[in-house]
Amino acid sequence: MSIEDTIKSKAYQLTEPWEFKETILKHIVKKRQVVVKPSKVSICHADLRYYTGQRRKEALQRKLPMALFHEGIGKVVTSKNDNVQSGQRVVIVPNIPGRLIDSGKDITQERKVSDNYSENSVFLGSGHDGISQEYLVLPGENAIPIPDDISDDIAVLTELNSVSYQALKHVSEQLNDGKVAVFGDGPVGYLTAAMLSHVYKIDRSNLIVFGAIEEKLAHFDFATTFNVKSFDFSSLRGVTTVVECTGGKFSESAINQAIDLIEPQGRLVLMGVSEEHVPINTRDVLEKGLKISGSSRSTSDDFKQLMSFFRDADYQKTLSKLLPDERDTIESVHDLKDAMDRTAEHKGWQKTVLDLKW
Repeated sequence: MSIEDTIKSKAYQLTEPWEFKETILKHIVKKRQVVVKPSKVSICHADLRYYTGQRRKEALQRKLPMALFHEGIGKVVTSKNDNVQSGQRVVIVPNIPGRLIDSGKDITQERKVSDNYSENSVFLGSGHDGISQEYLVLPGENAIPIPDDISDDIAVLTELNSVSYQALKHVSEQLNDGKVAVFGDGPVGYLTAAMLSHVYKIDRSNLIVFGAIEEKLAHFDFATTFNVKSFDFSSLRGVTTVVECTGGKFSESAINQAIDLIEPQGRLVLMGVSEEHVPINTRDVLEKGLKISGSSRSTSDDFKQLMSFFRDADYQKTLSKLLPDERDTIESVHDLKDAMDRTAEHKGWQKTVLDLKW
């Protein structure tokens, strides 16, 4: 295939909740950019919030129509970047920082703000057309080569893992000060706890996971687990670090339970996303002298580091529990709608993975 400076890309855009339309997008391929043909994506809760109309009305009006998905991999078909070769399998980094975009100066660079908080950045599948298109044009920095000993199925989990890695970097130097607790028994909580176990080597006795569904908690065989519905938060001492991975309507209870649990001068990292404001117990935050960090998204450097972590066979085995036994093959907007409808109706513990056939 010969690609000049302009390329046409078939895309499946969400036009309104529950509705997709096939369209053609035009992209200009500039110096230091690459063209990637997406091959596999996994569905995020954020994608489902757009699809089912659970985002605020003004957000939907502002961002649609839009191609969904930000968790994915593909193959480079053309490269204008010396660091990325045509034919390489790559993980797609969805956050494109302002410094790589020609539309304007990124003033956050002057303050050395991390790429995941870049003021003029764009994020695939969130106000910017995402991975459900035949060709993506990206800065070379946003296409991270996948080592040969990492399968496509493991690689497609990179983006979600990168968010956990970015969050844990906030507290990495304090992780051995005491017990570490994770709130959330879904995929984000699982991957965060798995990273604490495999990457940071937190042993089972010092790694606590709180959840609400026993069937989900059973997957966390590398951690000590408790059900929040029956647990007495005054009974456990020694927790100095907490990572909140619940989000949504359970954010309030999880955050305030974490504040009850954590030792004085402990650290709390917030990862869960909520559409509404969340009231928290500021009195105990002040009296305990807690440090609270918010963490969102990730950077290309996080993705590169994960390619090293993922080469561990035991880690791959733990990650593979999130992979479904069957994949959906997507060859049309009808296939995509069917897959999204099933995922929205039956929100299982495992990820939904889509094989894209263009």
